Amino acid sequence: MNQHQQLPGSDGLQVDMNEQAAKAPEVVHDKNSHYYTQIGYEAPTPAGYEALGPKEQRPPFGLGLWGFAGLIALLTSIIVGAAVGGGLGAALANKSSDSSAEPTSCPTLDNSTSDTAPYVPKAASDVTNLQLNCPKTLSDEQSQSFDMNYHFRWWCGVNAPLSEKAKEGGTIFDYVAFFSYSIEDCMGACVNMNTMDDKTHTGLRCRSVVFTTNMSAVITTKQYGNCWLKNGTKAKGSNWEFKKRSIAYAELID
Repeated sequence: MNQHQQLPGSDGLQVDMNEQAAKAPEVVHDKNSHYYTQIGYEAPTPAGYEALGPKEQRPPFGLGLWGFAGLIALLTSIIVGAAVGGGLGAALANKSSDSSAEPTSCPTLDNSTSDTAPYVPKAASDVTNLQLNCPKTLSDEQSQSFDMNYHFRWWCGVNAPLSEKAKEGGTIFDYVAFFSYSIEDCMGACVNMNTMDDKTHTGLRCRSVVFTTNMSAVITTKQYGNCWLKNGTKAKGSNWEFKKRSIAYAELID
């Protein structure tokens, strides 16, 4: 047979140039397969088998989508809260450590203001002007009362010197002189003297006192006292002066 002679009924490879030819399935060679697969071709599912579709992704723990999202939000808030709390706690601890490194010293109590500290008064030789509440008009009478019915009347600017005539008769003299920081204490000593006489019946009665505010001045005169307890009271016709505010005279009211 002539090699150029065609076989009966065979026209060779025919190319269809019409419109349907362009829609014919294309044959693609798969490198990993010994078969040719048409593009767009899906193999039919054999009988008794379920067709495999895209596998649905579900959240873990059997939760729904919204439940899983809520769990994530809760865990996030816990982690963030723990981080913030830990940072704050560390900052406070550091601050506490810094402050404890510098102890605050306690103030020292002033013994001069403490109730338990001993009171040390100024020495009599250094006192030149004790308090004496005199009225504007020195001749105005003032009064002072004590327990056990002892009452005084007193005046500023008045003295009852030794050997002056006493209202009770005789002359005035001093029982004792001592240092007193107020005229009230001076009168109180007179009361104590009479209270002792009430118990012991010595017959020695204090009837008046003289008080001066200048302690240092009496020391220079060798008297060693600014309060004098006296045996009698001033007579009405004696010298009542009412001049100096640094001296006062007080007498018991019978």
